[in-house]
Amino acid sequence: MSKIAWIGLGHMGVPMSHNMVKAGHTVRGYDISEAAREAARSNGVEVAESVADAVRDADAVFTMLQSAKVVEQVVSGVDGAFANMPKGTVVVDCSTIGIDTARTLANEAKKLGVGFVDAPVSGGVHGAEDGSLTLMLGGDIDHVAAIEPLIKSVGSYIVHVGPSGDGQAMKVVNNALMAVSMAAACEVSVLAQRLKLDPQVYFDIVTRSSGDSWVFRNWFPLPGVVANSPSSHGYEPGFMIDLIHKDLRLATATAAEFGVRLDTATAAAQLFADASAAGDGEKDCTGLVLSLGADAEKTTASV
Repeated sequence: MSKIAWIGLGHMGVPMSHNMVKAGHTVRGYDISEAAREAARSNGVEVAESVADAVRDADAVFTMLQSAKVVEQVVSGVDGAFANMPKGTVVVDCSTIGIDTARTLANEAKKLGVGFVDAPVSGGVHGAEDGSLTLMLGGDIDHVAAIEPLIKSVGSYIVHVGPSGDGQAMKVVNNALMAVSMAAACEVSVLAQRLKLDPQVYFDIVTRSSGDSWVFRNWFPLPGVVANSPSSHGYEPGFMIDLIHKDLRLATATAAEFGVRLDTATAAAQLFADASAAGDGEKDCTGLVLSLGADAEKTTASV
């Protein structure tokens, strides 16, 4: 079994690191949040005092963090993972950080005699908990081969997409489509509410009709119908509104770079931005239905 360093013990990092522990690996984790450290500790993760402490003798280093800026801070610099982990060790970043950041970090790792694989995931907290995530790997084939046996503990569908940055490219495309689907599901669900349709009947018919989608089926935005949907758990975050907005910004910026129109993604980004501005940024993305519903009530009241 291997020694794993796990940096980032949030909504995804805690269950993913727990699956590593259950697979028999020794996991030493780090997070700036004491609550996150305690949650990981209760799952059998050894809690380190710093990034450098966590990675010092690791066979592989996993990161699951909220932004490219945080990932860069964690892996680069004198106190970062690259400078303190053994030569030849690979950092596997499961965050969504963008293509250019992934390629920059891979080049930096190569100069320092370590490895970097961008390995963004899809499947949400439920997928993290049951080890059924999809992982999209970008990196050198030797680095991918070295860490692939380890990531089988956290994912059920693992694909080497191509060289560094290609995992992020695939994630950008996937999440743009997911986010548009989520925005549409929330908008239409507000309309269904205004029409006084029974939520269960609405769900049953759509999932057997042409409007069905993975997002609608698994993350239905109205509470009390899909047990595992965050909407049925007070919109507690699996995938926060602020994060889905960040991913849409990455998608629209990438599309602009290549001269591709993403009009629906741009519109969805504005909806999530408005929800964040209204104070809902830390709610699950299914919580967009709440701000849209509030807007609908204001419009109705003003008529």
